Amino acid sequence: MIGLIIEHVLPYLTWNAGTFPVLQVLVSAILWALFYSLLRVVLHNCSAEYCCRMVTFMHGMLVACVTAIIHFYIGPAPWDVFGTSNTPLHNAIIIVSLSYFLFDFTWCCLMGTEGAPMLAHHVVSLFILSYTLYTHRSGAEVTAVCFGAEITNPLLQFRWFLREHKQYETMVGYVNDYIFSFAFAFWRFGPGTYLLYRSTTAEEVDIVIKIGAVLLYLISCVFMYGVGKFFMRKYVWKMTKPADKKD
Repeated sequence: MIGLIIEHVLPYLTWNAGTFPVLQVLVSAILWALFYSLLRVVLHNCSAEYCCRMVTFMHGMLVACVTAIIHFYIGPAPWDVFGTSNTPLHNAIIIVSLSYFLFDFTWCCLMGTEGAPMLAHHVVSLFILSYTLYTHRSGAEVTAVCFGAEITNPLLQFRWFLREHKQYETMVGYVNDYIFSFAFAFWRFGPGTYLLYRSTTAEEVDIVIKIGAVLLYLISCVFMYGVGKFFMRKYVWKMTKPADKKD
């Protein structure tokens, strides 16, 4: 059964460089939109943002799990194959992410819920993912970036859901904040910095991918400033103020 599925699916995940898988991306984007519409029906008492964040949560979980399997189990490690041709698995996860960002960017523009940094992140992500599919190269490093970006996204969405259900000011909320803040800093500025250095100094990597990597890293710095400011205000400054008053 698995062999038959692979035999029929793989041809749709492989194409020549210089062509773009329009059909695959459109079908995937429609599926994300249908999933959102289904949530709107099933969770009819919830807001549109609630359902959109559910889609975001599922995308983050899916991409983080699949890319972890690709890079840590199947291999090879992304820093061993910079600038090489995409594998069908690379193409699959890039199509899933590109179609999701098409859906989410459209939703954010229509609803006006996000600021300039998030919209800039989506625009750069859409371009880099599209370029990687078109050139059929650098899939390893791009999917590695997807892993680092999405592994903390479910925690961010979980925080929003806790607030929505008035369960944020609990031990679960505090633990989630700690895990999210430290995991965000670690993956973006630990392995993320190393991946940025290796990809921008590798001769095999296209200049467009290098520029995109730098832009995404700078946007991550903006996000990290916001995360750090939130964490310091809620868990550091708030805890030190009473002690200062006693002095």
